Amino acid sequence: MRAVGFRSALAQRIYDFLDVGKSPRPADCIFVLAGKQERKEYGIRMWRFGYAPQLILSVGRFEWRKFKELRLESDGGLEAMVEQIQPEKRHFLVHLDHLYATCTSVEKGRFGTRSEAGLVARYLGNTSVRSLLVVSSPAHLRRAALAFGRAFHKSGVQLSFVAVPEKPSFTSASARAEVYSEFRKYLLYRLIYF
Repeated sequence: MRAVGFRSALAQRIYDFLDVGKSPRPADCIFVLAGKQERKEYGIRMWRFGYAPQLILSVGRFEWRKFKELRLESDGGLEAMVEQIQPEKRHFLVHLDHLYATCTSVEKGRFGTRSEAGLVARYLGNTSVRSLLVVSSPAHLRRAALAFGRAFHKSGVQLSFVAVPEKPSFTSASARAEVYSEFRKYLLYRLIYF
């Protein structure tokens, strides 16, 4: 029992280190990283509460299947585009404001978070967006901050990182394994960037 307590405490400390999220504040745009559905749900709530007039959802290979569950007025053509693209090449940016929605097919690279950061930096390069809220899971944010900081370093865009609210318990081995995996990925990104 004492060993489980130690492992839980260690996982909690790592999780706290990885979570660099701040409270949301007004910005020009919200970007939600691909992955867990609750990321998209939280980003949409922030958008509807008025934190930003624009919202960009990153939609991974299989995630388009759950897009309707988000109950948005439009998918910007996502469903039609899915039919035209091979499954292994399916990755999309769905861009919404309060008047329209568009969907763009994008090519994701080997390092998912790193390539998403680069994609969004290029996508927003010729727009008026000067501040961006980046939304992801708490344990993913330190790695995301590293990748986005590098991708946007010459852009003049002010970045803020917002964690999806959650109350993790590290008594289970699977929860601990997820945090350890994310920590290893963060260390790999440190090696790539420095």
